[in-house]
Amino acid sequence: MTRKILQEIVFIAVRVALIVAIIYAGYSCISACYDFGYKIFADEAKDPEPGIVKTVAIVDGKTDKEIGDVLAEKGLIDSGFLFMIQVKFSDYKDQLKPGVYELSTAMSPYDMMAVMAASGEDEEVDTEDENYVPTKNEANLWDEADDTVKENKDEKKETKEDGN
Repeated sequence: MTRKILQEIVFIAVRVALIVAIIYAGYSCISACYDFGYKIFADEAKDPEPGIVKTVAIVDGKTDKEIGDVLAEKGLIDSGFLFMIQVKFSDYKDQLKPGVYELSTAMSPYDMMAVMAASGEDEEVDTEDENYVPTKNEANLWDEADDTVKENKDEKKETKEDGN
């Protein structure tokens, strides 16, 4: 009889532990979802003023996720995926333009979007013009961007050749 009581106590203890684990997992998941949702709509900069200014080159044809990844790589934002979602829910959807930008860690993602969407409205520079001379910064950034595009094309070719 004591063996049966002991088995019953162990069974109850396991059930209680399982219920506590399920509640904790649910709480953790809900908390993470809330934090992510909050970050989508929070207009917060990564750093307080004055921040660190960084030069970023965005080439034509980049997706919002790829732009976010570039900004995250430069340390301007925390997540490229989060930036992509923020763009989708903002007034800047499908409005980010290629160019070379001076962005700061003290800028919110929405401030960065505003800069990248407004690019070229004040002054249009014809880079195809034979008299156009890029600044040293622009030239280096465009070279880096071109190298990245070439690497991506080479990877796609290799993948396609491997698939045939």
